[in-house]
Amino acid sequence: MFSFNLTKNKRLITSDFNLIFKKSNKLNNLYFTILNKKNKIQYSRIGIIISKKIVRKIYIRNRFKRIIREYFRLNQYYFLNRDYIIILNNKNVLKINTFYFKRYLKNIWSSFKKKI
Repeated sequence: MFSFNLTKNKRLITSDFNLIFKKSNKLNNLYFTILNKKNKIQYSRIGIIISKKIVRKIYIRNRFKRIIREYFRLNQYYFLNRDYIIILNNKNVLKINTFYFKRYLKNIWSSFKKKI
């Protein structure tokens, strides 16, 4: 039976971010950029980057991070053996509601799964 916990070992650390930035596959859409790299462990890991220039208020940045982490937590077994960095890269993300944000996130993940 699968565990849907998102433990600390499923989050990327700073050195992992640097490796993924150097050698990774990249996919963009209107609001996100996703970088990924195959890893040597048995589970996928995630890192999230939301710049202060894109989203000024901390509580809004945290809300976006919670939504992304929750989506990853529920779908983590579809993304085995990869490290992912999700970068929010458009200020217009503040203009959409949570429903559309989740839809864009789902679309980019599904297109990423097809690409892999």
